[in-house]
Amino acid sequence: MHMNHSAHSPGAPALPEHDLEEVFDEQDTQQLIEALCQLRETKQQALGQLRAEGWRPGAREFEPRDFGIPQIDGLLKPLGVEPFSPQAQTEEH
Repeated sequence: MHMNHSAHSPGAPALPEHDLEEVFDEQDTQQLIEALCQLRETKQQALGQLRAEGWRPGAREFEPRDFGIPQIDGLLKPLGVEPFSPQAQTEEH
């Protein structure tokens, strides 16, 4: 699996593509996925809490991009993990 990190950071200089299998073994890759998923979940919870309490950065509501959530999704997608919506997860239960 190749990953070019600059594709996830607009304006970032182009970096050479990396073969993740050469950098990480299967266990390391799984730990990376779990850590990114947990980080995403924590940031989603923080976003939801701020919205519920009515906090706003100026005249607009907080957005997922304010917490780097789209960037985390961009890192997870090449690893085979589809982004999830907390609302969809809640509706399933």
